[in-house]
Amino acid sequence: MVLNTWFPFYDMSKTLAEVDRLFNAVDRPVGLRSVPRGTFPAINVYDQGDSTVMVAEVPGVDPNELELTVLNDTVTLKGERQAGLPEQARVYRQERMHGSFSRTITLPDSVDPDSVQASYENGVLRVTMGKAEAAKAKRIAIQ
Repeated sequence: MVLNTWFPFYDMSKTLAEVDRLFNAVDRPVGLRSVPRGTFPAINVYDQGDSTVMVAEVPGVDPNELELTVLNDTVTLKGERQAGLPEQARVYRQERMHGSFSRTITLPDSVDPDSVQASYENGVLRVTMGKAEAAKAKRIAIQ
C-alpha cells in the first residue's frame, strides 16, 4: 500500500541536492573572487599597509619572458610556459599546462607605478606595489 502523503520540504531538499551536485561537478571553489582550478598562474594578493603585494607561482617560466604592467588599480601578468618536451617525444601522459597565459587583477587601491618592485625566486614572482597618494589614508586635524 502506497500512502500519498505530502512532505513540504521534499522539493526544497531535491533542489539543494541538485545545487550541491552542480557545484561539485564544476570542481572549483565557490565565491565572488575565485577562479577555476587549474588557472595559471595561481596568484595571491594582499595588503601590507602602504603597499599591495601580489605573489604569482610561475614555475618553468623564464623571468625574462614575463611581462608585468601596472595601470591605476590594475596589474597584468603575461608570459608563456614551454612544454619542455623533446620534439620527437612519444607522450604517454601530459598534465603540465603550457602555452601563453595572461592574468589581469583589479586591486582594491590605485598603485604608484614608480614604486613597483618585482623579484623572482624559485618559480615565484613577488610584486610589491606602493599605493598611490590618493589611495592612502590621511589624518585630518580637527579644529
